[in-house]
Amino acid sequence: MSQNLKMIGVRVWDTEKKSFGEISDIEIQKGLIKSIRPSSIAKKEMVRYLLPGFCDASVTLSSNSLGGEMTKEALPFHLLGFLSTGFSHVESVADPNLQAVREEISKGRLIGPIISQSQKPVLLPSHFPEDDRPTKQYQFVSELGTTPSLFHEKEDRSKILPVFLKRSQNNSYPQTELFRLRAEAEKNGLKPVIYSFIDPLSWEDAIDAGYEIIFHAIPPKTNLGLIQRRSYTWSPMLNITYIKSMKEDPENLKKKFRAIAKHHKVYSGKFAETFEAALNATGDPTKASLSQREFLELEKAMIAFPKDRLLFSSGSGHFGSYPGVGAILESELWLQSWKQSPQVKKVSIEEEKEPSFWKKIWGSLSGERLLQKTNIDPETLSPEGMALVDILTRKTCNFLGADHKGLIKEGGPAHFSVHTQNPFVGPLGIFAIESMVLGGKLVYTPKLEKVGKKP
Repeated sequence: MSQNLKMIGVRVWDTEKKSFGEISDIEIQKGLIKSIRPSSIAKKEMVRYLLPGFCDASVTLSSNSLGGEMTKEALPFHLLGFLSTGFSHVESVADPNLQAVREEISKGRLIGPIISQSQKPVLLPSHFPEDDRPTKQYQFVSELGTTPSLFHEKEDRSKILPVFLKRSQNNSYPQTELFRLRAEAEKNGLKPVIYSFIDPLSWEDAIDAGYEIIFHAIPPKTNLGLIQRRSYTWSPMLNITYIKSMKEDPENLKKKFRAIAKHHKVYSGKFAETFEAALNATGDPTKASLSQREFLELEKAMIAFPKDRLLFSSGSGHFGSYPGVGAILESELWLQSWKQSPQVKKVSIEEEKEPSFWKKIWGSLSGERLLQKTNIDPETLSPEGMALVDILTRKTCNFLGADHKGLIKEGGPAHFSVHTQNPFVGPLGIFAIESMVLGGKLVYTPKLEKVGKKP
């Protein structure tokens, strides 16, 4: 668990070139990357590949992804779920105060990613029925009840200000108030972010009022052609909508999660059984708010949407969106959409009969590929995969203000995942990691007993 580390024979992801560099040795001192130098390693089959720590722009840690409240006993495994899929930084939204949790991580009593926490979300009066609206123009979401010993009252929050926006009975929230709220936030150095919750019209109000960041999926049958030239960023959280739509077909949803479980040891070991039990239970806490057909309509919006306007959010904490699981599923849905073309018949989710989505997205390891030179990347690298990594690292990490900025570079913090093979051509992809390094410390390996301090 030392902050000093030296790795021999690695290929480091170059964010600017969107490729892995030459075989190098990397030295880390006091959590920072001291040097990246050419390596003299002779056995190319021993080379490891390093990707920068991923960033997730919206998670909820106070929910256990089953509709219940997070417990102190379950929290360590939820935190480990992020590390086990390569996430070094996450932004908490609508959680109670997490300062105590962050202190436990910094002291090594908990193992988890670097957590930033948004300002308390603004809840606009349009969320309430007209006969029960607050007297103020808007109010902050109250803190959620939880274990006092785990969450205490010290405040330490990021500059991101979530604004929960819904239309009430098809009436838009006054534009003047949205302008006023944005101006007030920016005057105080805050970054206002709209959450539109798949509301059919409220995202239009947000764009008209100059809000550039919009989280949660744009609704089905949205005509993106009308707003392509507008300046805004979208974080769709398609996996949340997908899981809700698949409530119509729980057996196929189980199959999807079992495929993920094969490559996510934390989920398979701690959460898979309880999730399947929840799907089987009567009176399940979630009901399908969208049909599968409606979801496919929604997914089409990703085909033409500019990739440089996307931010990555897994929405972990929603039903079924376990840490890491939500990210894996979100990435699959993005890549599946990007690979579509209007001329190609879309295969519905129910009709998928391919061996696994990992092979579909990242290819398979053939003998021919294994014989290729390792100091250059194959010409068959997926441009969609490279775009995804760029959003997971550079784009989203800069949005969060992450200290490594989504990069692995000399002088920067040592936050990266380690892979035994090129994650762009292997069958398991970017989330099937060998280990995770955070601040120069080994914080995750698939052997869970090696993670953390000994009792």
